[in-house]
Amino acid sequence: MTSKTLLALETSSTVCGVSIAHGEDILSLAEEPVHRKHAEILPKFIESALQQGQKSFEELDAIAVSIGPGSFTGLRIGLGFAKGMAYAHGLPIIPVPTLLSLAFGLQDDKPSRGIAHSHSRKVFYQEFEWQNTVPRVKDAAVVGEIDLFIKQLKRGFQWNCDSLLGDQSTLKKAEPSAAFVGRLASIYFDEWAREKPYDLVPDYIAPFEIKNRA
Repeated sequence: MTSKTLLALETSSTVCGVSIAHGEDILSLAEEPVHRKHAEILPKFIESALQQGQKSFEELDAIAVSIGPGSFTGLRIGLGFAKGMAYAHGLPIIPVPTLLSLAFGLQDDKPSRGIAHSHSRKVFYQEFEWQNTVPRVKDAAVVGEIDLFIKQLKRGFQWNCDSLLGDQSTLKKAEPSAAFVGRLASIYFDEWAREKPYDLVPDYIAPFEIKNRA
């Protein structure tokens, strides 16, 4: 199969990242921790990644985006940018499960499950299967109190759960990255590509309520 060239976005957490992937090779990466500034920084990172990767929108085959679960606002911003670019340039979108991309970043360890902080004492939890160095989602991600999952986390990983686990945790620490999003999207391109992503929505999982102010 001919390698595809992808623009990949990671905005599901406190990390804001953009990469250009050609197959499993990362041609460029613009990424840093931010605090609620994804919408401000993302356009600059997209421009920087394209320039560093020496690519234009006309040379892209798709837009990949971390689809969740994760930050409610971050996911909305990432998918909003992905849809805008996809519509403008006639490109498909490849939604990449966020916890799967975290697992992929630890492919040397091949974790079979993992958690990422949601809010309060709640975490997102998901299990995976591996074929050589490539993970696949085993079950849909769920959200719940961390105590529900602690006993299941042998051979697992965590992201942003240090305050819940304490200093004695031996879980591997995962890190979000647009590089992992881009590489996974390349691997699963044929299976995940959405040619008409009009109804694509983030995988929030956790319930969110919008309260009207009097």
